[in-house]
Amino acid sequence: MTGLTGMTGMTGMTGMTGMTGMTGMTGMNSTAAANTFGGYSGEIPNPMLYAALDFSRQYVTPAQGANTVEPACWPKVSQAGHLSMNDVRTRFHILTQECLVGLSVETTSIAGGKQGKLVLKYGATPILNLTSPAPDKFLAQVVQVLDRRPDRAERMPEILTQVTPQFAYWASLCNLHPERNRYTIELSFVLLHVVMLLAQRIKHELACPRPAAWNVDVQPVIQTPAYFSWPSGHATEAFFFAMLMRNLRPRRNEESTRLFRLAARIAENRVVAGLHFPVDSIAGELLGERLADFFTARAGLSDHVEWWEADGSDLADRKTQAKEGPLAAENGIYKDTAPVNVARSDMLKWLWDLAAAEKSY
Repeated sequence: MTGLTGMTGMTGMTGMTGMTGMTGMTGMNSTAAANTFGGYSGEIPNPMLYAALDFSRQYVTPAQGANTVEPACWPKVSQAGHLSMNDVRTRFHILTQECLVGLSVETTSIAGGKQGKLVLKYGATPILNLTSPAPDKFLAQVVQVLDRRPDRAERMPEILTQVTPQFAYWASLCNLHPERNRYTIELSFVLLHVVMLLAQRIKHELACPRPAAWNVDVQPVIQTPAYFSWPSGHATEAFFFAMLMRNLRPRRNEESTRLFRLAARIAENRVVAGLHFPVDSIAGELLGERLADFFTARAGLSDHVEWWEADGSDLADRKTQAKEGPLAAENGIYKDTAPVNVARSDMLKWLWDLAAAEKSY
């Protein structure tokens, strides 16, 4: 989750994911030679190139008046298609802001300040209600965290390589390539960043301590992050990605099944590592899947989302089951009968449609 502090995890996952070629501009951005696009754009100051360009201009340009290259056809404002004229980093910032439009968080303290009730709203309407678990529920789950310590040696390679967003795992399963699936990767980068912004805000609002704060024998195998526990950010992003790809590639049933299994494994590894409670994973699963459906609706595939709510204390009593797909309402998660209308984002639809059209063979 380092991507939230400078986005280094989201855009520069060089060693772990191999996604450095996401933009397809690797050669053009090189500064090894004096006359590449990198040098021209000012990545590394190149006084010789700048002086030479000016001499070249004087030679090729006759001393005469203005010579218009293109007709003076000014583009209309706020066109989704204009995104194609921006570089991928600029689109990242534009679409991040677009995805956050209308979303807000409200929190009420309950149980004498030991629990919180949080409402995620779209406009004035709730789309997700979460009540954090009671302290005794966390205390009871410390035993489950301690019981997973013998699994650490076997899971260590996964634990260490899943610290940042798990793109290597997703790309391997979904056969994603930065050239053939650049828009799928770009869509997931944007939405994962937005999802983690929301997840971190929810963690902050509910302020649930991590396992090491409850028992000295937890002793996590990697440093406990300096932010709160419930819901799990890794579970949120892993189940979000699984649900996103399920909605983006609706006919790939076996791929979807394996993505949900992978998400459960990733979430479980954080429990094994001593960083999360099992109930953190369940809440992250709920948050990730609901946000995936919300942004799918924002991309124009639906005009509404269902309003869901869950009590963390009830979630803590649920038994973990093998995952084959998203949560169902009857499994201890409750949804309101009234759907919430969602406005389509033309900009998000632009990127979604490009991603949906891509192949993975």
